[in-house]
Amino acid sequence: GSVLKVHKERGFCGSLVPDQRVIVAPDGGLKNVVVALHGPGLGRRIGQPDIIELDNVGCRFAPHVQAAQAGSTLQLFNSDRILHDAHARMGSRTLFNDGLPRWRRITRTLHRAGVVKIICELHRAWMRAFIVVTPNPFFAVTDSRGRYAIRGIPPGVYEARFWHETLGRASRRV
Repeated sequence: GSVLKVHKERGFCGSLVPDQRVIVAPDGGLKNVVVALHGPGLGRRIGQPDIIELDNVGCRFAPHVQAAQAGSTLQLFNSDRILHDAHARMGSRTLFNDGLPRWRRITRTLHRAGVVKIICELHRAWMRAFIVVTPNPFFAVTDSRGRYAIRGIPPGVYEARFWHETLGRASRRV
């Protein structure tokens, strides 16, 4: 795959990091596409909200792309021994901007549906992650072979919306 040049903290991060923007499997499958169903009858799940995690590992956010239902909790932390930060935006609106020394763990609630882009402003050139927040629990993120599964879908006709950080959006009636 392709790589990105590192401009800061090269002693710890190295001079190159993998480019996670477009990852294509040998058979053409695309990793990190969020697939979310929208339509009537797909209300909120009853019970506890989901808890998702975003770590800093090897000078990268991990996972790079994930999805969660609105109301879910995001736990941020840093496994690297250098300082990172997490500046989260939805569109032009800042949701939070928190420093992440190794000892700090931060919890934030993902209140609204939309795409959250998170960057480390200390290493802006390559450190970014995305969380697609959906209004219901019927979503998935494609794996390294471009595969996904969404289980427990009530019978009906829905709009499947596809999101990718570089290739954009598409939708299909399913």
